[in-house]
Amino acid sequence: MPQTSRLQERLGTVFLPEAQDVVPVQDAAPLPGMPPIIGPEDAARAPDLLPPIKICVTNLKQGCYRLRFTPKGSPVTVAFRGTLRVEHMGGNLRFSGDLYRFRPGQSDADADAVTPIPVHPRADYHSYLKGVEARLLTIVRPGTPCPFSLTFDQFSYLHPATGFKGAFNPAADRQIRFSLHATTTQDFYRGSAFEGLTELGEVSIRWISASYRRARVQLNTLRGAVAPPPNVAGESFATTFAKVGWELAVTDDGTIPLPAVLGAIDINDRWPEESLHALMASVPDYDPARLDEEWRVHLVCVPARLGSGRGVMFDSSLGADPDEIAREGSATFSHDGYPAADCLDGQGGSHYDAATDQQQRQVPAAFLRSATHEIGHAFNQIHTFFEAPSDNSIMSPTPTVATVIGLPGKFPDEIKMEFSPTVARHLKHLPDPAVRPGAMEFFGAAVSAPEPADMDWPDTLELVVSPAKEQVSLGEPVSLSWTLTNRGGSAVTVPASLDVSSLIARVSVTDPANGITFMRPADLSACPSTRFEPLAPGASASGSTTLYWGTDGFAFTMPGRHRVEVIVMWPGDGVPQAVSGTAGVFVVYPTTSADNDLADLLLDPDVGKAVALGMPYGEAVDRVRRAEAIAPGHAATVALREMGPSQFGG
Repeated sequence: MPQTSRLQERLGTVFLPEAQDVVPVQDAAPLPGMPPIIGPEDAARAPDLLPPIKICVTNLKQGCYRLRFTPKGSPVTVAFRGTLRVEHMGGNLRFSGDLYRFRPGQSDADADAVTPIPVHPRADYHSYLKGVEARLLTIVRPGTPCPFSLTFDQFSYLHPATGFKGAFNPAADRQIRFSLHATTTQDFYRGSAFEGLTELGEVSIRWISASYRRARVQLNTLRGAVAPPPNVAGESFATTFAKVGWELAVTDDGTIPLPAVLGAIDINDRWPEESLHALMASVPDYDPARLDEEWRVHLVCVPARLGSGRGVMFDSSLGADPDEIAREGSATFSHDGYPAADCLDGQGGSHYDAATDQQQRQVPAAFLRSATHEIGHAFNQIHTFFEAPSDNSIMSPTPTVATVIGLPGKFPDEIKMEFSPTVARHLKHLPDPAVRPGAMEFFGAAVSAPEPADMDWPDTLELVVSPAKEQVSLGEPVSLSWTLTNRGGSAVTVPASLDVSSLIARVSVTDPANGITFMRPADLSACPSTRFEPLAPGASASGSTTLYWGTDGFAFTMPGRHRVEVIVMWPGDGVPQAVSGTAGVFVVYPTTSADNDLADLLLDPDVGKAVALGMPYGEAVDRVRRAEAIAPGHAATVALREMGPSQFGG
């Protein structure tokens, strides 16, 4: 397969539609469906006399509009509500919207009322509207309401069978146009929606807030820990999010005790993410069902210890998210902080300056910045360097910020409490499910995979992929390793860890029918500690995983020859760097009824999740035991048994 062929599939790219800058159309011609400026009654006028005209320029307020759409001739059960966001970008616009199905009996605020930014149930989400054209200048006859139009590409949301972790197709379903006009109520516009010249129904928008979105952070502090400062030099959680147009309410719900279920944990040690989830679930007022009523993130403060990572968004991987409700909470570690080894300057010193080896609770500005960073992850934002050059912004990791500042004595005084322009656009204009807690899962760097033409594939680096077995049975896990070697004459900066949980290493399998399955890791890290170091000529670095199941499916589901590929990808100096290696694995054809029975038992998501998590899951133990009873010496059952009792009880 050519290096760039179907690259987005091989990299596991997750498609999210997002509004970009739109230059308003300056043509003042009548909008489709409008009466002509010169009508039949003007025929008797002298040819050199123009009829009276009115020039209309619509100035849409920046912020959030309540959006209502009722399809033409539809029953009362078919209607849509949502929001429209309009952002001014100099002379350009960015605008986007989200539609939810409206059901009888749901609250429906008066169309003329200015109400808070609405929150709709996640299961009712219908589609995303990406603004692609704006016509705000028109010429009409006197006495005609001033019209304008907004055109969108509409992307329907594909809901899963259960839960809320759906997806968007890369291609828009259709293009629709809102043809609107002003009403006697200020900032309230009515009109019709069209697909081409076909009228779809009635539509209205009502400006309700200068903010684009609203959410809440609930803060709880474990006894023995210290909460981030509410305010440092005028900066806070709320002011930082206000800079990107979010109305963020922060409630400090006080100190909480260690719940009995966590009685054996050392609160001053490194916290497992599943323990952080259990702590969140113990706090007063915890109720994931309320995510349909408000966008809420839980921030729990625990002590931990130096070197634990300062914080984490813990609802990002299967094992750490037992209820499988995405991005409910983040944690910040008051007794972790700024170990010198995190941020060496290459000359034996640390870019952390006076904060070196201090704990977060001792460095208020950096503590507040780090906690805001983890809240950003809960709203599905990734590290800045995956999308743009490293900078001094909230979604850059703390060591990166210190290095970017790079001046002795300037950390933490020079840190900026603001999001980068890229992250700001995401927070304003990504679809609701991609941002709101409890909806789409955290996809990490998979949402920012570059286009093939934008990548560099260094020919001095070689990646060798080595499966432990080149011939396997259906249902059999395979150990997979890879080695990156510098074949050039000078050192090359590469990631220090070639792991799958950070998506530095991306594994995919192409089956005999040419279908590609990306092995999306179940233990995806929301806040990986990604370091880069020089790889000397002739030196190597390596990584490994168990090739069996990922959250996108199983590696091998049919017999025949498969192509296993590992792509190691990392942000270079302004250009993404990538190295690829492949290996062949042949899946033998079933020859007995036992082969088929085992495949049916073992190619089950519960078994896959147990292998990925290293712990029992659902029906996995029962299925493996039934497989052993059928064929105890089969390659698949032997391999699963050798994984030990942690997954399958012996």
